[in-house]
Amino acid sequence: MAVSTRSDFVDFIYPLWERLELYDSTKLSSDQPKNDAADPTKAIPQGFLDAMSVREQVYVEEQGVPLENELDDDDRRSFHWTVYASVPSKNSTSLVQAVENGNQNGRRVSSSTKIPIGTIRLVPPPHAPHPSPNSHHKTDAVNGDVRKDGTSVHDGKEAYIKLGRLTVIPPYRKAGISKLLIETALAYARNHPYEVMPGWDPAKFESLKQDSDLMSRVDWKGLVLVHAQVGLQKVWRRYGFETDESMGSWDEEGIEHVGMWKKLDVSAGRRKSKIWLGGMGSPLLSPLASP
Repeated sequence: MAVSTRSDFVDFIYPLWERLELYDSTKLSSDQPKNDAADPTKAIPQGFLDAMSVREQVYVEEQGVPLENELDDDDRRSFHWTVYASVPSKNSTSLVQAVENGNQNGRRVSSSTKIPIGTIRLVPPPHAPHPSPNSHHKTDAVNGDVRKDGTSVHDGKEAYIKLGRLTVIPPYRKAGISKLLIETALAYARNHPYEVMPGWDPAKFESLKQDSDLMSRVDWKGLVLVHAQVGLQKVWRRYGFETDESMGSWDEEGIEHVGMWKKLDVSAGRRKSKIWLGGMGSPLLSPLASP
């Protein structure tokens, strides 16, 4: 499986797992000496580094999130998308010599380069418990006070995927990039439910299979969560997400967040699946196997 499959303007990166051990979270994405020195076949793909550069511009530079907190434990098991824009290079045209009919004619062609402008990630189940209202956390609420019960939408057990790190650099924020990222991630999950679960480290998966309660937390049936910044709820509402008032709000890196949910119809994707988890009569293949 190719870890990163690139179209002209969207790069899709499968979970990188141990590859991210090469990433130094105290350094910028453009300054990763361990990765630069690694075997190219085992190095972190450029698409992920570009996603991190966008996140650095938005979260670190604009919003003041400490650089060392921007990469978290979920990044290694997540699916990422990076969007690019084509912009003129410093030398917008170059002289190309062409030979036509035996005559040498000079013609000018445009020259451009692609820059990363937006990113989103999809974190498969399982997940840590939800943050407690009015609690304080590092990025994405993976540490800190958590609740022990469910919410009005989530019973605390049903598997869900989590969208996050939706970021677009300032010059492109009214160009439909958020729409492209959100719809692309949701479409992938809807059509490939077996690929976004269980997203669990193989070393831990055997013990998970022995516990039916935990197993329900990875049998994904379409539930999607976002931890939305309070000021961005209207963005997510455009795509069918609703705020879960029972979750209250909490602080992530000094920014107030709320939980928002959406339910996808994944029935078609489930029917098409050849790799399924429980109840389908087929053995579970490695959750990290190449599709």
